[in-house]
Amino acid sequence: MLTVNTDLGRTHVHTASEAEKADVAIAAHLAGNRDHPVVRGLGALSEVGDQPPLLVLSGAVLAFGVLAGNRRATEAGARMLGSVVLATWIKTGLKRLVARTRPNVLMQEGRYEVKPLGPDEGSWHSFPSGHTAGSVAVSRAAARIYPEARTAAYTAAAAIALVQMPRGAHYPADVAAGAIVGLAAEAAIDRIAQHLLSNKSNSRTRWSHHQVYQPQGRRAAGLDRRKARGGPP
Repeated sequence: MLTVNTDLGRTHVHTASEAEKADVAIAAHLAGNRDHPVVRGLGALSEVGDQPPLLVLSGAVLAFGVLAGNRRATEAGARMLGSVVLATWIKTGLKRLVARTRPNVLMQEGRYEVKPLGPDEGSWHSFPSGHTAGSVAVSRAAARIYPEARTAAYTAAAAIALVQMPRGAHYPADVAAGAIVGLAAEAAIDRIAQHLLSNKSNSRTRWSHHQVYQPQGRRAAGLDRRKARGGPP
């Protein structure tokens, strides 16, 4: 049994393993700072990592690329949009499969529970971190097309992920799981993109080959027909 300091005093928490015990203990310790002005400020800024802002950002990059005729921005926007949509779909499914109360519930109510297929409510949606999943997916997608922005993109995603713990929104395991979801979602979109680009490239190659060699083939066939008729070549 784990004992942590909450708003109600010393609270006993039942965990299923030593790993979960450490996870809860770290989160409870960090969440003790959730009312600090700096944490509140950073937490508010981290809302840019929520799904709606990320969808808007990705859509804006895609729209800019299309309207400006910028193929690089178009591809980046499409990848970012696909990655955040897939990451959101995966994390939503996991939240419904594994219901886990958030650290702020533990701190305010002294209650910690984990249930498979539990209540579909915000206070039970600790696992995994959606902010982390979306931010990691979008930053990785952007960095593939704009490697010069890799450091800034990864730093922003890491900051959004890490602040979720002191603000009492997620446990460390939630954040780690969110990062894995984001990486997996972006990797899947990258494979799809590579497949589409490969098919497009092959189609262009076949078309070019057809355009270059077809006239030669027709000319050769015409010469053969004239020779067969005994005419001049």
